[in-house]
Amino acid sequence: MQSKKGFIITGIVLAAITAGSFTIWLIPQNNQSVVTISNPKDQLDALIDQQKTISESDFVEFDKLISGQITPDNYLGIADVSSSQIRSMIISITSPDVPSNWKSSYESFGESLKAYNTYLRETTVIAQKLKESPSADISKEKAGLQEYLTLVKESLEASYKARP
Repeated sequence: MQSKKGFIITGIVLAAITAGSFTIWLIPQNNQSVVTISNPKDQLDALIDQQKTISESDFVEFDKLISGQITPDNYLGIADVSSSQIRSMIISITSPDVPSNWKSSYESFGESLKAYNTYLRETTVIAQKLKESPSADISKEKAGLQEYLTLVKESLEASYKARP
């Protein structure tokens, strides 16, 4: 008799714990925080400076890759880090609550960042090609890179023009 009572009590306790766990798990959590930018000009200028620093470093490293001063694997690691930083910047400018008169400028800068990230992906294609065959002809791929850099520049200029 006592073992039946123990099984029943244990079953009830386990059912209560399970029900409580599912209840907590199913309750929606509305912990989304909204970041409000108090000085959108300074924030955007800081992001532009950060992107310029990243791109200048990438240009130097890409030139080193082309001249054979670093290996394709080294460049791929550098480009991966840069791409991660650019993606983080894209997220940071799409998340905050920007004043409406700054939205167009932020959106144009976001397009500039996306174009730069595409440029980085294309440089990694070149690095992969050089990794597979160090003497590969990459002139066509290098010529295509300028298209992305032009888009980066145009989008950045549009961002400046859209400022209030």
